[in-house]
Amino acid sequence: MKDFDRFFQKIYEQPLENRKDWYAASTVDYAKYRAPYVPKVIDQVCAEFPETKNLKLLEVGSGPGNASQHFVQRGYNLTCVEPNTTACLFAKERFQDFPNVNINNSTFEEWSDNNQQKFDGAIASTSFHWLDAETRCARLANLLNPEGKIVLLWCTAPQPEKEVYQYLDPIYQEYMPSFADYENFETQRQNINRIAQELVTSGYFTHLKHFEAVGDRHYQPEEYLSLLTTLSPYIALPKERRITFFKKIRKTFESNNIRECQTKYICAAHTATKISA
Repeated sequence: MKDFDRFFQKIYEQPLENRKDWYAASTVDYAKYRAPYVPKVIDQVCAEFPETKNLKLLEVGSGPGNASQHFVQRGYNLTCVEPNTTACLFAKERFQDFPNVNINNSTFEEWSDNNQQKFDGAIASTSFHWLDAETRCARLANLLNPEGKIVLLWCTAPQPEKEVYQYLDPIYQEYMPSFADYENFETQRQNINRIAQELVTSGYFTHLKHFEAVGDRHYQPEEYLSLLTTLSPYIALPKERRITFFKKIRKTFESNNIRECQTKYICAAHTATKISA
């Protein structure tokens, strides 16, 4: 995505109620069609945590639980903070049989103002860029125990192989020219690595580490359209343009007899350690 930081800053400037419900209409599709976190990367992240019992983790922007499930199933005590009410209800049902998860329906900023708990680790699962850029590092550090870990998890938007994308590109150029260029992995890496560097430059964290794997997922045409409904650049389109855009994408799949859309994406994690006073 071009102008990654500026795009999300524009979203953050919207009224709080708009941001709380940003993904509300696509919660089920978000859980079903978003690129899955690669287990190898999750294993590498968990290896960074201390080998102690009853480890307490905080997840910020947990959504419907796509990342949460990996930590809940490993037995960590997980406190989730998510502003989207629909996603919270989905996650509560998803984890109803797991007593080690606690889901809080709130923005991170509101919740952290009233929280007294300390955690061994904090996880932002494809959500760090949604937090207030001026306070996010300080707030997260304040919630961690001495030498606690911060984890930024990422799954980039699945990119169709060029054989398919060549048919989709003219539609992207017409409806979203600022996001139309085919993003190679290096561009995506630069985006997330630039954001992760803030952990160190903030002065609150040190020992930044990076883990990465390339994932792949195949979508049927209608599944790919469902995926698009969960991505911020598409949600940001005016309703009528979004509807027309989807119709043209669907027609392009049909007219070119595209029955499967093979995609690749980056699953990455950045970890850092809180600087103790």
